[in-house]
Amino acid sequence: MTDTPDIPEPRVLSPRDEARVSFALQAEMIGKAAFDLLPVDPSAPHGDRLRRALALRADTDLLIEDAVIAEREEGATWTQIAEAAGTSKQAAHERWAGPVSAWAASGRAALPSGNHRTALDVARRLDEVYAKHDRGNPASDAVSSGLDAVRFPGAVAAEAARRERAAGLHARLTALRHQLTSLHEQHRLLSDGGARPQARAEVQARQSATYEEQAALYEELTAAEPELADEHRANAETGRAFAASTREYAELLAAKSEDEVAKGSA
Repeated sequence: MTDTPDIPEPRVLSPRDEARVSFALQAEMIGKAAFDLLPVDPSAPHGDRLRRALALRADTDLLIEDAVIAEREEGATWTQIAEAAGTSKQAAHERWAGPVSAWAASGRAALPSGNHRTALDVARRLDEVYAKHDRGNPASDAVSSGLDAVRFPGAVAAEAARRERAAGLHARLTALRHQLTSLHEQHRLLSDGGARPQARAEVQARQSATYEEQAALYEELTAAEPELADEHRANAETGRAFAASTREYAELLAAKSEDEVAKGSA
């Protein structure tokens, strides 16, 4: 492992490294679970073996999601991912775009916020785990030696700056999602209560503006997180589509309100 005493170790690694460690951590967990299936217990209740095998399959599905996330962080296109999975680009995107977006929204980190360990700590522990199985190379740094934080320690500061910018954008997106939830609830209450069209139109107009702001933030994220630009552009397009349909509905309600006022004054 490269010795870089003058550069402090980062608390959070690059998203690419974090994704690699997340994949390795999930692989280790599956390996343990699979190994635990080896013993034969004749007294086990009926269905126990099947339940455990199905749980292992569910964990493997999560490993596949982690693999896709790691591939995207390393620059793989959806076409390349589809080819590896033996499916179409559209099918691959429909299946895994959600987990990739969720990974981005959660901070692109292998470990939960506040965890006392770092991804580099986990990588070094996994080095030891792997070395126990790789008897031919007991001193192997199989996981940590492939991380950018070890190979290119000087890039840590630049990665931290990118992360800080992206984190700010994600925080603003979270606030907008809360606003949209509140606006949806306001509109529901107004509709259930038989409120006048103008009141509902005003809430819909605010929803439309919020969707537009959300779309603009996703566009900014394409520069802050270029590896996930496809996901951010797709979310921006979705936001604009929602903004357009909501604005159209608001306009219809406003027109209806004007008609009611005109009829009332006639």
